Amino acid sequence: MRSLLYTLLALLLSLPLAAQTPALPPLGAAPADSGAVLVFNNWYLPRYEPSARSGADTTGALLSLFRKRRYAGFLYTIPFIVGISLALPLSTTDQYGQRHVASEAISPPLGSAILVGTLVGFVVHANRFNKSHLLALDRAYATGTPLPARYRNLLSERHFAEAALLRQAIAQQRAREQASALRSQ
Repeated sequence: MRSLLYTLLALLLSLPLAAQTPALPPLGAAPADSGAVLVFNNWYLPRYEPSARSGADTTGALLSLFRKRRYAGFLYTIPFIVGISLALPLSTTDQYGQRHVASEAISPPLGSAILVGTLVGFVVHANRFNKSHLLALDRAYATGTPLPARYRNLLSERHFAEAALLRQAIAQQRAREQASALRSQ
């Protein structure tokens, strides 16, 4: 039972690393015009030039949505810890420093069920909001394909606002880089 739990723990800890894929520029984009790579977690942000026809920065809002949902994946640690504490015997230390291990776990079947449900939920969550899905959505959206309803319904005003802030920060960074390049010449 314990080896199964340790295997599940190792699997859970390795999934965030395996779910991250390298960021690629959109198809047909020139390297100089491929967009920007955000410093945090190397999430790719494609170029966006606002126009009367284009409307809101949907690609930036998608990036914001995916980043926020990936962060929310850490909430799966809470039921994981609850499942571990139910499935494994707990140890306590008394006032004299003596360690006492319970003779049996509180509820191994319930703890195991919570662990399995947490792992499955985390895998589904991490797969739904990974970088390759974001890039595929960006590429499809650039060709004129509408966003799937499951992602479109999750976009809110705060995602568009964060996208505008990210674009502004990238523009300021580029301006600083250009100014420092001019000074060094």
